[in-house]
Amino acid sequence: MRKEIVALCAAMAAMPAMAQTPGDDLARCERLYATYERYSNTGGESRSGSSFASAEARAALDDCRRGNTRAGIAVLERRLRSLGFRI
Repeated sequence: MRKEIVALCAAMAAMPAMAQTPGDDLARCERLYATYERYSNTGGESRSGSSFASAEARAALDDCRRGNTRAGIAVLERRLRSLGFRI
């Protein structure tokens, strides 16, 4: 238990150095969306089998652009995992 607490404190101390700026998060969101769009559309049909998935990805990108990057990135990562990507 003590080792876990020490490890947690060390990780928390390092977090500010690893923190990304909002611009970094938005750029990541844009890249995730571009990757999703590139690989989810094959011949006009979504490989995930749903136009809802594409609408959800667009809504996630909109969330990112409005400053809610945490939620947008989570959705886009989930959509990419559904296509077989490891994130």
